[in-house]
Amino acid sequence: MAENQSEQGRLAELRQTGECIGKLAKDEGAFTRTVEAFRAQNAEQFQGELSRVGILNCCALICKWLCCKECVRICRRLCGDGPKEPPSIAEMLDFAKVTEHLVADEALLKRFAQAVEQGDAAAFKSLISETKWERFCHQLCHFLCCERCGRACKQLCPGIPRITQVGLIVVSQIDAQGRAAGQSLPPGPTPFDDKVPPYPPHGYLGDHPFGGLTNIKGSFNVPNPLKYKVETAPTPLGPWSPILQPITDYNGCKGGPFVTYNRVPDALGWYNVSDMGCLGPDYLTDWPTPPDRNKLYYLRLTVHNAAGDFASPLVPARVDNGQPTKPVISLALQTPDGKRRKLGCCETVEQGDGNLVVITLQAQDENFSRIDVSLLGGCGASYAIVDTSGTPLSKAYLGNTADTGYPAPTEFLWDPWSAKISPCCYLIDVRIYDRVVANDYWGGGSANENWQSITIA
Repeated sequence: MAENQSEQGRLAELRQTGECIGKLAKDEGAFTRTVEAFRAQNAEQFQGELSRVGILNCCALICKWLCCKECVRICRRLCGDGPKEPPSIAEMLDFAKVTEHLVADEALLKRFAQAVEQGDAAAFKSLISETKWERFCHQLCHFLCCERCGRACKQLCPGIPRITQVGLIVVSQIDAQGRAAGQSLPPGPTPFDDKVPPYPPHGYLGDHPFGGLTNIKGSFNVPNPLKYKVETAPTPLGPWSPILQPITDYNGCKGGPFVTYNRVPDALGWYNVSDMGCLGPDYLTDWPTPPDRNKLYYLRLTVHNAAGDFASPLVPARVDNGQPTKPVISLALQTPDGKRRKLGCCETVEQGDGNLVVITLQAQDENFSRIDVSLLGGCGASYAIVDTSGTPLSKAYLGNTADTGYPAPTEFLWDPWSAKISPCCYLIDVRIYDRVVANDYWGGGSANENWQSITIA
């Protein structure tokens, strides 16, 4: 199975390379300029040409393809036509020893690398003759050329712009529905998820939406960035709206005077990279999340340099700035014959042969975390309420994002006398919490509360 998956991955990369290089080849001018930029090691021009053709995401694959072609060209020039037969294991073993000897001699290694770098056939042949490594000419050339390719592609394709954190949560911890798992980076504001049974009584396990003022961090990954913007949209296709939040930054981290100032984007949302101070090069902006209740948004970072604009992959982020619904509570007394009488506030219920209290609850939130149902009163007493079947009225979502609490009126039968509740006046207190990380911090989520009084005789 693993071998099959590896083979499928290899074929997929080959297909993607072929599709990308084919698309580039359709524009002869862009193809020529891309090769020239590759040979000149001009990262800005190289990425710019790929971006204009719409294949910047193929940067590393295009670079690898060009490297292979260049190494064939260079090694033919330095060593002539290659051997027609594959090397034997014995020859490979001998070449491994030659490689070890070469890298141990820094001066010799530098001379060989320079000859390959400059395509200097005379210098390379002289070195081969000097070391008596004629039979390894092609192997040495390709070894050195491939190492050169690796360095070149790291410079030409450092990556594409990326949003790295939302609300101090690393993007890899945000699922496709825009809900985040803890912990935050740096640790502290949002803790680790409690995903291992037995689940804790507080009931929060992650799956956090975002609310309040949410920090956005990222990396540019393009040469000589000049400006950037962060945009939001309700769908992956837009419409896109720039974040226009001023950022309070400061100087003084390099020994100068401590001075605060505002980084303010222009009307289109572009911040100047040159304005970035001691907050760090990854502190992009703060997002005043919209006043929505459980709505999915998408974020993207666009970076501009002299070659053009470069956009990041999209990052989903669910916004929840709504409060859970106010709990609705109603009480009734059920007699042994099944008849019920509605109970108003402060009504007294007396123990009878089979009398039960009917508690009806309704409280919900799309990002529900937990509902606490407690009996409060007497002389500082507090009791958990459990129905006649042994089910606690308090509940937590326990990782089930489809659980929204008690969205419809839900009845419970309660026998306070068998629970040995002391006769007194009480409040049945209901509190519901959601899972939102607000202002980059998990503080137990937003909450709502309601109660009803009852006297137990």
